Amino acid sequence: MNKSFFLALAFLLPLFSFGQDWKLFTDTAGQFTAQYPATWTNKIKQGNRVFFTSPADSTGDNFLENINVSVSQKAGYGTQIKIKDLFPAVTGGIKKQFIDFTEEGLRYFKWNNADAAELIYSGHNKLDSTIKIRTTQWYCFYKSRLYIATFVASFDNNAQNETAHKIMSGIIFK
Repeated sequence: MNKSFFLALAFLLPLFSFGQDWKLFTDTAGQFTAQYPATWTNKIKQGNRVFFTSPADSTGDNFLENINVSVSQKAGYGTQIKIKDLFPAVTGGIKKQFIDFTEEGLRYFKWNNADAAELIYSGHNKLDSTIKIRTTQWYCFYKSRLYIATFVASFDNNAQNETAHKIMSGIIFK
């Protein structure tokens, strides 16, 4: 193949969409940005929490998966208190809110080049025990702020897991 074909291909490829369209959300109060699929909706709710909600997976889908992001600030976050210091107290507090809490995993990783923790758990919440849920939460201290991103899905539905991971991974702290 010749050089002009590759040049034409390089200019034309950006014109084709190989995936879904994504939007950019900027939260000035929480000081972060996030990209999310155009098919999802976002809302700011009480306490300045930002919610990203999935579309229905089918006509019978009664539970819309969602990600919520909350940010709180305290002088000692990240300096006096480290992310590993939050556990097992966080897990113990969450456990009290469930009828049949199951911790599925706890791991530590880097998020925005800062120490972070991922807690995955499932069960029936005491406030609404009609549906079993699986929750993935990411915790991170950054510039005296605690960022918590929470993905909630129906226990037996993994359809939005990959998209949720992309959204959470794409959250950029400011």
